[in-house]
Amino acid sequence: MFLAWNEFRRNKIRYSLLSLIMIAVLFLVFFITALSNGLGYADSAAMSNLNTEYVILSEEAEGVLIKSELNNEDLDELFDLLGEPYSPLAITVSGLEKANERTVDVAYFTVDTKRYGDVTITEGKNLGELKDQEVVVDESIKRFGYELHDTIKDSRTEVEMTIAGFTRDHVYSHMPVIFTDESFGFQTFYRMEDTYNAVLYHGSEIELEHYNVQTLEETIKTIPGYSETQGSFMMMKTFLFIISVFVSSVFFYVITLQKTHQFGILKAIGAQTWYIAKSILLQVAFITLIGLLLSSLAFYGIVQVMPEEMPVVLSWQLVVGTGGLFLILNMFGAMLSIWKVAKVDALEAIGRME
Repeated sequence: MFLAWNEFRRNKIRYSLLSLIMIAVLFLVFFITALSNGLGYADSAAMSNLNTEYVILSEEAEGVLIKSELNNEDLDELFDLLGEPYSPLAITVSGLEKANERTVDVAYFTVDTKRYGDVTITEGKNLGELKDQEVVVDESIKRFGYELHDTIKDSRTEVEMTIAGFTRDHVYSHMPVIFTDESFGFQTFYRMEDTYNAVLYHGSEIELEHYNVQTLEETIKTIPGYSETQGSFMMMKTFLFIISVFVSSVFFYVITLQKTHQFGILKAIGAQTWYIAKSILLQVAFITLIGLLLSSLAFYGIVQVMPEEMPVVLSWQLVVGTGGLFLILNMFGAMLSIWKVAKVDALEAIGRME
């Protein structure tokens, strides 16, 4: 510990510059991670929180929810076969009229409110308690000025609804979700007859002829662009980790080369290789932890001034996990310097100094 701390005191500028590089890279890692999580949340939060275990789609949809079309005859056939709790689902994208302002884009999730089950309610009624013309809306719509018991009007059908409850974490393609029942008729929005995207059910997985049965997780992965977006961000994060570990490893290796004779003297007076190696590991750990702390504080401050529309989601668990992975990788990078220290010959190092 003494050796590591003494190095920091004698080379403040050198280690401060490395710390700044760590802070900048970690800030980018946190920002890209939060952005990828936010975009994934905005695209799929409503799907991830559907109250179902399995999703049944039309065979022609090839596993893609929005391409699936099921009519009343399909529903009757499926309901006879399932014998399990089920609900149809129709997704309709539209907008809400707002006086003197542009329409607010929303996604209607038409379900059987008596069979679908409850959702997480933050305020007001749940789905099973709804009466005529009442709906449950994701609370993200509040940023547009809507409150509980407000009357909202669809911009295309001019259907009026009353907000009876607010839920959370139900956003679809960056749009707040409105849960409605079949009485509003949104399942006929695109065609003259009832058309649904899926049937949702709990129970055991079954195989059905002419239909695709898949888990909720499989359905989420087929959202257009979702996997590609997450894959791109994962590649960015991976390269940032690699670049940071490379910079840190090279920095400490160069310092080790510059101090070869000093390490030789330490070995000559009886210092063990592990004592010097512990000093290097402590330096790496300290700089990494400082970088994690300051970069997370900087990111938290930036988030506070970002607009609400910016899809940024980062939990403390993810910060700790990212920081832990970063620390482990830097420790592995420090092994290069430790390997060099282990190879230092005391007599050779002293002779070179002379």
